[in-house]
Amino acid sequence: MWVVPIALFASFAPFVRPNWGAKHYDRLCLGLRLGFQFCLCWGAIVAIALGIGGSLVASVFDKDPEVVEVAAKYLLIVPISYGAFGMISISNTTFNALGKPLSSMLITVARMLCLYVPLAYLGSWLFGINGIFAAACFANFAVGIGAYIWHQKNFCLNNLTDVKQLVTEQ
Repeated sequence: MWVVPIALFASFAPFVRPNWGAKHYDRLCLGLRLGFQFCLCWGAIVAIALGIGGSLVASVFDKDPEVVEVAAKYLLIVPISYGAFGMISISNTTFNALGKPLSSMLITVARMLCLYVPLAYLGSWLFGINGIFAAACFANFAVGIGAYIWHQKNFCLNNLTDVKQLVTEQ
C-alpha cells in the first residue's frame, strides 16, 4: 500500500536538486504538481479499497471481533487522508532536498503537535475512538493543503516570473 508512494518520495530529492539548481522552476513545479496529483489518486484508490475491505484485512491479523471492529473503523476513516499525507511527504522531501529542513520540521510539528494531538484529545472526549481517527484525517488534510499552498507560493508562482525573465533574456 505504501511501497509505491515511498518510491515516489525517494525519487523526489534527486529530481528537485538538479532542477532547482539549473533554474528549471517550470519543470520542478510540474513535477510537484504531478506528484501531488499522483498522491491524491493513489490515496483515493487505497481509501476505497480499505473502506470496502477493511474488516477483511483486519480479520487476517486478529480474530477478536472488538479488534476487527476498531481496525475496520480506522481503515474506513484515516485512509481518506492518505493522499494528503503523501503531499506532506513530498513537501518534506522537497524542503529537505533544497536544504530547508526547518521548513520540513515546521510542517511535521504543525501536523502532529498543533493539530493532531489537540484534536485527538478533543475528538476522543467528544466521539471516542472515531474522534481520534477523524483528528488524524483532518490534520493530514489541513497540513497537506497548507503544504500545497506553500509550494505554489514559494516555488512556483514567485519563480515563474524568474522563468519568464530568463526566457525573454535568451
